Amino acid sequence: MLTKDLLLYESGSGGQIAILNNDLVLNEVLYNQFYLALFGGNYEASTTGNEQNANGRKDYWANSLIFADNPVKQFNSQTERLLDSVVLNSSGRLEIERAVNEDLAYLKTLMNFTVNVSFDGSKKVVILVQFSEKTQQEEKSLQLVFDNAKKELIIERVI
Repeated sequence: MLTKDLLLYESGSGGQIAILNNDLVLNEVLYNQFYLALFGGNYEASTTGNEQNANGRKDYWANSLIFADNPVKQFNSQTERLLDSVVLNSSGRLEIERAVNEDLAYLKTLMNFTVNVSFDGSKKVVILVQFSEKTQQEEKSLQLVFDNAKKELIIERVI
């Protein structure tokens, strides 16, 4: 059974928390996990546990509070970091696919998923995650489109 979580969405300028009628919106789906795993971690480098708070940590806030004693659960978003530096060619596509699979690896206990990365033109990276929760047979797909020229996630949709 899924627990409720704050609904996050991509606005084109970074993740936002959904608010409706002056109240936080909750959801019961795993889409937030995809977003946080791929785009919510440490953009500059993987969290090692040796970060100093005085230096202005740039990693996901929960890495130091909730997941401090469990580095395996820390969000590092290799995908987001790699998208900023990878060349968009066949080798780069495989690197992105590997990073997505590593960022989502912690979800394997909850769901089965496959990842497919492709390019839409010369500047857009399309990440397609097809998944089904282990308790359900229904397969769903989440498509994320990253604009490499703007260096931002521009589309996030459930197919």
